[in-house]
Amino acid sequence: MAPRARVTENGRPTTEKVQGIFRDLAPDYDRFNMLSSLGVDRLWRRTTVRLARLNRNSRVLDLAAGTGDLTMAMATAGRPASIVATDFVPEMLRVAEEKAAAYEGETAIEFVQADAQDLPFADESFDVVTVSFGVRNLPDRAANFREVYRVLKPGGRYVVLEMSRPPFAPFRALYHFYLHVMIPAIGGWVTGSRSSFEYLRDSILGFPGQVALAGELHRAGFGEVTWRNLTGGIVAVHVAVKQGRPGAPGGERVG
Repeated sequence: MAPRARVTENGRPTTEKVQGIFRDLAPDYDRFNMLSSLGVDRLWRRTTVRLARLNRNSRVLDLAAGTGDLTMAMATAGRPASIVATDFVPEMLRVAEEKAAAYEGETAIEFVQADAQDLPFADESFDVVTVSFGVRNLPDRAANFREVYRVLKPGGRYVVLEMSRPPFAPFRALYHFYLHVMIPAIGGWVTGSRSSFEYLRDSILGFPGQVALAGELHRAGFGEVTWRNLTGGIVAVHVAVKQGRPGAPGGERVG
């Protein structure tokens, strides 16, 4: 069983701890996602691909790509020119590379081990940057947002699929009960590491809601930020557009 999270002074997990958790979970991560979401995670990724607005000329950077599910969904349904899939856990990327080996489409897919808080790419290199269920595990979200803003071309889109906060209070209470009881139980049963899923549960509960996350993206310089709630707000897809100037105030919900 994995040790409990070592945290920084501000209470956030260290990069090393997050790496350790996902290194251990890599072989069973897909099975946990399928069981814990009852398969709805596939629909969430399809919506994310649509909101990314990819075309045949798009150059995409997929951050915290993990086992490659969003990468492959974009290659199959969005068919951009290229995708660079990154993660700082090589064990997760190896699973993703196995999936990509069976891909026969035209999108060029490359895998790079990289920290989403300190990207090894040139300024204005990508048309679209995506991340699914990875932002909440970053010790320094602001650093990630700055880096994404830097590597995006003007007009580029940062598409963030992440666990969020159901706005309807009774449903939110039911969801929080599920997080407290079922997530550690399912994770412990699938992987034998209940403590890792207690960390993941706490990371969901401590993550900012839709409006607060939109505000963070605006402060990073994105001029337009919208979001779409899915499955009653269990998850939300935020889309932040780089307009080459500091962000305008506010954010809005779409859909």
